[in-house]
Amino acid sequence: MIDLHALNVVVHVAAGVVALIVGVVPLVARKGGIPHRRFGRVFVGVGAVVLIAAAFGDVFYGAPPALVGATIAAGYGYLSGLRALALRAHGPTGTDAALAVAGIVGCAFLLVFMGPGTASWTPAIGYSTVGYVATLAVYDLSRFAWSRAWLAHARPLDHGLKMTGAYFGMMSAGFGNLFPDAQPWSQVGPTGVGFLAMAILAAVFVTGHRRSHRERVPLSRA
Repeated sequence: MIDLHALNVVVHVAAGVVALIVGVVPLVARKGGIPHRRFGRVFVGVGAVVLIAAAFGDVFYGAPPALVGATIAAGYGYLSGLRALALRAHGPTGTDAALAVAGIVGCAFLLVFMGPGTASWTPAIGYSTVGYVATLAVYDLSRFAWSRAWLAHARPLDHGLKMTGAYFGMMSAGFGNLFPDAQPWSQVGPTGVGFLAMAILAAVFVTGHRRSHRERVPLSRA
């Protein structure tokens, strides 16, 4: 008889390793280039397997709050990042509003059921996870008020930051499981690196966007 839990763990871990290896390419490659797009598609496919297996374990095998929080954080960034990529011709839709509401509900669930702190789920990690996802969800809802400006200026950055967050969310969960004796630092470390990578990505994008705008202005005045 097949042990579904063991099989799910094997699938989750194997897909997670592949996702972390493949995901490096779109993270560091030129955005929009062929390597970014090709390896990005592979990361999206393998990442879906990782998150589905994680959600399956959370629902049916009573995963600890730390893993549930990691699933919600990485899963929300992953889905919202893909939605930002898909919204090339128009602003957010009802699907995006429903996803944001689901993210807020997930945060409420964590707050109610996360219980007392443990080595891998300290209050700092618990509340920061809830705050991160809730901030993303509220931001996503706010886009309805400035959808035209978001589409013109912020959409690519939106996609990039969220997928970067999803990547490091998977890394945080993986390292936390691989090195349980180093908790909570084995889980916090990748998260800190992820926020640094997101800050660098945002700075590079804003600098390039401003340079491109300055180069277009003289042409429009000619």
